[in-house]
Amino acid sequence: MPMKKVLFFLLFLILPACGTYDRLSIVSTPPGWRSLVSDLLLDDGAFPEGWVRERDSPKDSLNDPTINHVYRSWWGQAKGHGGVEQSIWRAYKIADAEELYEDLRGRQFLEGYTPPPDESYAEFRPPHEINFQSKIADEFYIACGWRAWGYCQVLARYRNYVTYMKLDLDGQYKGYTTIGLTYLEIETILNAMDAKFAEFLSAFPLATSSP
Repeated sequence: MPMKKVLFFLLFLILPACGTYDRLSIVSTPPGWRSLVSDLLLDDGAFPEGWVRERDSPKDSLNDPTINHVYRSWWGQAKGHGGVEQSIWRAYKIADAEELYEDLRGRQFLEGYTPPPDESYAEFRPPHEINFQSKIADEFYIACGWRAWGYCQVLARYRNYVTYMKLDLDGQYKGYTTIGLTYLEIETILNAMDAKFAEFLSAFPLATSSP
């Protein structure tokens, strides 16, 4: 048997025995890969009184750790109006999460959109009323605007996770009124979202090489 094949065969036998093979497998897998993605969704307590959870999806998203895209929605039951949606995607590679973030950044915020003459539309821009900026997220963007009604959109990437939120806004535009959340309430929700991911990243840090 050629010497190279002998060495490879011996390495194949030795690695599992000494545990090196298992360590290599763990290092190559993103930290927290088989945790529940739904655990990162906002808790109901992050919302003002009178807001209730409406839907979780897909089926089994609350107990299946292999599901990598989850969704949750709430509505303002007390006011009878207003809604919030949150989605989270988990990618195996950070590069894939970066690509998804860029794709959503272009599509969700209607960049370059030209509204028809009869549509009530205000361009989505970062709101001066909200000072929040995540110190944890690798990428973060928020913009509020008006298309048929007023709402804010939030997009953030935390390592190999991307989350998107759409939050109906209390506001007026050209004689139209929408019922939803105030800017202060949205900022409180953003802090709660950020805290969720901060706790996760602390519990599952990236592997670092020893000096």
